Amino acid sequence: MPALKLLSVFALMMVLLWLRAPLAPVIFGSSCLLALLYRLAPAAFLAALRQTLTDPATIELEIVLVLIMLFERLLGKHGYLDRMLAGLHNLLPNRRLLAAMLPAFIGLMPSLGGAFFSAPLVAQATADTPLSAEEKSFINYYYRHIWEYCLPLYPSLLITSRVCELPLTKLIQALLPYGLLVALLGWPFLRRIPVAKGRPGTGCYPLVKEVLLNILPVLAIVLMVLVFQVRVLIAVGLVLGVLLVRHRYTPLQFLPLFREAVQVKILVLVLGIMFFKQMILTTGAVASLSYLLEALAVPEFIVFGIFGLLVGIITGTVSYSMGIIFPVVVAATGGQVSMPLAVFVFIAGFTGAMFTPMHLCLTLTVDFFRADLRQVLRMLVLPEAALLVVAAAVYIIAT
Repeated sequence: MPALKLLSVFALMMVLLWLRAPLAPVIFGSSCLLALLYRLAPAAFLAALRQTLTDPATIELEIVLVLIMLFERLLGKHGYLDRMLAGLHNLLPNRRLLAAMLPAFIGLMPSLGGAFFSAPLVAQATADTPLSAEEKSFINYYYRHIWEYCLPLYPSLLITSRVCELPLTKLIQALLPYGLLVALLGWPFLRRIPVAKGRPGTGCYPLVKEVLLNILPVLAIVLMVLVFQVRVLIAVGLVLGVLLVRHRYTPLQFLPLFREAVQVKILVLVLGIMFFKQMILTTGAVASLSYLLEALAVPEFIVFGIFGLLVGIITGTVSYSMGIIFPVVVAATGGQVSMPLAVFVFIAGFTGAMFTPMHLCLTLTVDFFRADLRQVLRMLVLPEAALLVVAAAVYIIAT
């Protein structure tokens, strides 16, 4: 059965990823294996590769990722986040809000393992509280990731938008309520923190100003993309350009910044994801997988949800998960991925990625607080399950 070829390739991918094989070689190797199993002619294989490399959507995505890497490095190098966090720490007398907002603000920058940077801040904010190491780990890890549902700086959103051919602004608008819901679902875990820290509330204007001024570059991008519907390429490029001028970068100074910031392995990985999508389309696996899903008695959105959950658990990274999940979903649906389905599958993949030690943020957080991983995972069950149920209910109502 033709569909079994695609499923066998995917199963092999999952085994290799479970064994912690490097993701980029797995993706490219799977694309080549697809070509062999479907007996794709060498000329057709090269044509698919050429189409991937010259696709304007792929080129734009790669440029956006480079700009985001530069933007993040520039903010860190010039102390924007440090000053913002210092002001925030002095501004909020409510320790519950402070404990949640510290990792959330670090999460404004999509760094791998970013929870490790916020862990010392959360430890300081929750010092002398009755919280266990597991509760502190949960707060740091959970609130670190609330922006990935709606912040256009995250590659997971960019990849989902490109692969599913959905407008980024519309996708963010559809996912924004889930980011808010995540923040609310985590609130019960903050209730054991005393509300007041005893800090005087006078003279807060300079602190507010300090926080706003240092978060302004990120806010500018978000406002341009969400409110004025500026393309993320232009929004990030404009803000990055302003920062480079403000800090008086010359071409000679920019080159070291570029070398420090740009991670070639991520760019290669994204290219592999887009090539994998193109190979699924070129080999004709689209039709065979669609027929297989139609023959199953289980609703296809449940199949996609389980699929996304498993991929998230195995990869442990939301952006990588979306790059594996959505090419298959696009193939199975014949290229017609509705917004409700994209949102549900995104939530499923995200949920899976939150429940695995392969997620670098989880491993680093648990190690920092010397917490019991199993207890932290148990604390995640209720809010993550509630989020997944809501996404499923919204999909059912919408369709």
